[in-house]
Amino acid sequence: MDWRHQIILRRLSEGCTYSEASTAASVSRISVWNWCQASPEFAQAVVAAREEGKSEREYRQWLRHPFRGLRPPTGRGHGGRPRFRYLGRL
Repeated sequence: MDWRHQIILRRLSEGCTYSEASTAASVSRISVWNWCQASPEFAQAVVAAREEGKSEREYRQWLRHPFRGLRPPTGRGHGGRPRFRYLGRL
């Protein structure tokens, strides 16, 4: 495998997304997808690396979520506005 493939696999196993892993290897997401289509061995390695980094990736996505720790707005009975103040605005 190419050194870029190794970087992508390592970053995916650390919990990075496809975009973050491809940026670390200085290639596009489309190139990673094309490599997966061209090489079944690389595609299997990508699936295994994503499974290994799944919990870390989910945790990072939870940290970036705008409603982390808050109840998301339902829009029922409030004119479509949330019941709580978010970032100082209503």
